[in-house]
Amino acid sequence: MNATTPLKLKTLFTLALMLINGWAAAANLKIRPGGHNPNHLFDVTTPLRFEVLTTGVVSDESEAVAVLRNAFGEEVKTQTIQNPTGDFWVDFGTPGRGYYELDVTWGSASGHCSLGVMEFVNRTAKEVRDGGYVFGLKWWGGIKHKAEFEQSMVNLGLQWTRIIQNEGMNRGGFTIVNMLEDYPMNAVIKVERYPRELYDAERYGPIEEYESKFRGAWVINNLPQKEPYQEYLREMLKTIPEDQNVFEIWNEAWNKMNAEDFAELCGWIAEVILAERPHAVIGPNLTGDTGEFEYDNRVIEAGGMKGMNMVALHPYDMAQNRIELREYQAWIKEKLGHDVEIHITEYGSHSCPEGPMQRSEMEQARIVVRDGICLYSGGVKSLAPHWVGQSENNPTYHEDWFGFIRKNEQPKPVLMAHANAARMIDGSEYLGDLWFGPKIAAIVFEQKDGEQVLILWARDSSLPGKEENRTRMDITLSPDASGIVLTDIMGTEKFLKAEEGKIQLTLDESPVYLTGFGPGLLAGMSKELREDRWPVEEVPRNQRPLPRLADGPVFDGEFSDWESAIEVSMVNAKVMGSDASGSVYLAWDESHLYFAANVRDNEMMNNMTSKTLYRGDGIELFVSTKPREEGGGFGPDDYQFFITPTSKSGEGVIAWVTDREGGVIQHLEGAKTFLGKTGMGWGLEVAIPWSALKDFKPEAGKQLAIDMRLNDADQAHKRFKLDPSDSPKFSVFDPTTWSLMTLEDSP
Repeated sequence: MNATTPLKLKTLFTLALMLINGWAAAANLKIRPGGHNPNHLFDVTTPLRFEVLTTGVVSDESEAVAVLRNAFGEEVKTQTIQNPTGDFWVDFGTPGRGYYELDVTWGSASGHCSLGVMEFVNRTAKEVRDGGYVFGLKWWGGIKHKAEFEQSMVNLGLQWTRIIQNEGMNRGGFTIVNMLEDYPMNAVIKVERYPRELYDAERYGPIEEYESKFRGAWVINNLPQKEPYQEYLREMLKTIPEDQNVFEIWNEAWNKMNAEDFAELCGWIAEVILAERPHAVIGPNLTGDTGEFEYDNRVIEAGGMKGMNMVALHPYDMAQNRIELREYQAWIKEKLGHDVEIHITEYGSHSCPEGPMQRSEMEQARIVVRDGICLYSGGVKSLAPHWVGQSENNPTYHEDWFGFIRKNEQPKPVLMAHANAARMIDGSEYLGDLWFGPKIAAIVFEQKDGEQVLILWARDSSLPGKEENRTRMDITLSPDASGIVLTDIMGTEKFLKAEEGKIQLTLDESPVYLTGFGPGLLAGMSKELREDRWPVEEVPRNQRPLPRLADGPVFDGEFSDWESAIEVSMVNAKVMGSDASGSVYLAWDESHLYFAANVRDNEMMNNMTSKTLYRGDGIELFVSTKPREEGGGFGPDDYQFFITPTSKSGEGVIAWVTDREGGVIQHLEGAKTFLGKTGMGWGLEVAIPWSALKDFKPEAGKQLAIDMRLNDADQAHKRFKLDPSDSPKFSVFDPTTWSLMTLEDSP
């Protein structure tokens, strides 16, 4: 083919060669920042300049187009490149703070990347501690370019993190020491796990049997040999820099070991660390609940916080419940007799793209920022949202989408929104709240330079959680100034001029920051937290009858003989009925509590071990023989049962959970059952003897509290949860929310 061959013919010939040689995948444009900008993050003074690599791309179009859009999808700048003949550059100057996405097209070829722009800070780790700065980000060992992202955290002023005591962070040897000595970072150091040789076989049996039963969970689920473990801790402490002095004991032990064992372990760890570092800030990771039967109270009652001065919390769903945090702080101070630091070592949200947990990246950003502002106002000492990176393995599994950067290590909107919140309030003092009516947050801080910041947003929890249903509420401000500066969630500033002394604002779920107002705007400010700020409709406790059966059912996977029982629908509006849905049946007689489930399911699957049976197909059944109206947590008369049609062994299971935290189950003796496949999916039929419930004496008029959860897991997705359609306030953790069931005689 010579130089006179028409251009389009050349293009077709080249494309044919690419297909023949398997090069079609190379027909995308690659975009990389000019210079070296780790994670595509730029200081506000640095011009945005990107190189577009065209290797392997063939196009007969005369121009390429580059479009820069902000976090809200608005076009910020467009650049046209005429007659590209190879790799080319695009320049966008300095567009200001924010999250951006860059799209470049050249004919049918395209390239895409995300980037962030924010002021870079320059603080030492000591300046962060001394200055009361608390914003950070929880570390994730899956990051490939670890040093780059740690530098990014430092640049953005996110200089608190949470890491495990002996974390080796990649094959290149980037360790905890690198992280804390090579960069000006501060860490809450999680003391957790231990070497295999410290396993206590005398206490738990041969390690091979334990590994088979619990899939190797000995490293986090039980107590090691005390003296060797304490010696291991002493050696570990030598590797931690002296100025890193905050220690968190274990991670979510309430899912791993009972409160009494955990209290014992806490004592062992504190004894060593406080002997070596008397001024250490140390304490356990607890739940943040205050009830008599709750895990925190049980740990404290067992001596698990003796000599300690810190608690680490993970307030995912409750981060914005500021009243609850205050109540917890007051409660734990009263329990221990002294103030206790609160470190937040996990919180946040995800951006799961599909399935029942679907949530947009912008919704993730809004939630994380609201969480951080509320927690900061409560005086916490560090904030490390969960977490740096994400695996993106399963589009329906939310745990794979908590990252602040994507798998390609480019920023998500949440990273820039979180960094902007830190820029606006980190190191500031909480002054109080204003009142603009219910469903509107109005929190005031004073920055170190004396400038005051009012943060506003609106929320209506009754609206469906979709982008188009976001709350929008109008308010009128009297700014006591000619105008104010409004900074949006990503850091873009806009001056709002007052008209006749007033400014109209439309708020939604994205926090906005107001500055430049006069003192008159703060009239009526108070640190009192009003219960009516976020009104919650009182939902009465659900009640059901519990019919008596004249004749017990036949345990055969047929459900026609359950017609006299009460039927409860198990659904999740976000889960297709053909994927998982069903009905459960409940009844009683003098000898048994009867329970059945007829489940529609496209795949019966549960390959979990005994501790985690709830993560596969099956039912969790909750029963309280002494119902109460207040005080969460499992008391001595509250029961949980796992009932599954299959398990790792291939057999169905009905078992009583004898140690909820440790995941210990006891197979129920004397229960009549059918557990297995049916024509529409799978089913359960169970007769639980009253002797399994402390010999509860059944009679008409007595009450039990009973509820249940249907779990579904398939090859295509992780666990879906389906709860009773008639029990809107049901919580698996709180027996006071379980439906009251009154035993009735036969009709």
